Amino acid sequence: MNYQPFNDLAQEAIRYMNPETDWRFIHADCYTFYNLTTTNRYTSSLPVWEEKYHAPCFAEIREFVKDPNAMIDNFTLVVANEHTICHPVRGYSGIWTLEGNAYAAINNNQDAEDFHRTKLGMYRRMESHSPHLVRWGDMNMFGFDVSTEKALFPGPRIFNYYPRGKAVFFYFAIKDKEGGPYGTN
Repeated sequence: MNYQPFNDLAQEAIRYMNPETDWRFIHADCYTFYNLTTTNRYTSSLPVWEEKYHAPCFAEIREFVKDPNAMIDNFTLVVANEHTICHPVRGYSGIWTLEGNAYAAINNNQDAEDFHRTKLGMYRRMESHSPHLVRWGDMNMFGFDVSTEKALFPGPRIFNYYPRGKAVFFYFAIKDKEGGPYGTN
């Protein structure tokens, strides 16, 4: 796995772009590079994005998810701080932590009723001061410390992500195999 284009792109964005807000990452500085919805396609105007980083970053993501034809519908850099709260991350989405510490909890419930109940619980636990103390196993979930430069992509399962202090990570989303909606949570 080649993390160099992600690290270089993050440095360029933080240096030259103005941060924006993203409803998925409350109180974090976000830099959206690509967003595909049913009505439009947004791509960043940062010159080096299209010239130098778009193709290699997307190629690395497609290689990681083992689908050379994956349709990436969101690619965002997030710079979290000690006040950042992340909404649960939708299925067929992932996070690449470049810097800092974080914790994640992945939902193992796949049948519809349990999945819905667990998703509601994940929204209740969006902001948890000590996620490592939560008994995730009681909810058919598992929690763990996230390593830097190790991508999280649990396929159709949703997960919570808890950055600790300053953390820099990329969020990416892929249109699922069932043809689900673009860019939704």
